[in-house]
Amino acid sequence: MIISYLIIVLAVVAWKGYYASLRAMKSYKQDREQHDSLREYLLANGATPFQSMCPFYRHALQRAFIP
Repeated sequence: MIISYLIIVLAVVAWKGYYASLRAMKSYKQDREQHDSLREYLLANGATPFQSMCPFYRHALQRAFIP
């Protein structure tokens, strides 16, 4: 009985996690399409490639956890 409840709870958590990741990927793609000039600006002013992508990653994580 407890195992069946555990399976249901884990399925719901996995379902919500799946939709959160979809939301994050969609947000990341939209930001890259609309604001890619920010990345180019940061690269031109001496940022590393990872540092130039940080604003996009940060916004995607925010969209994933705050619907």
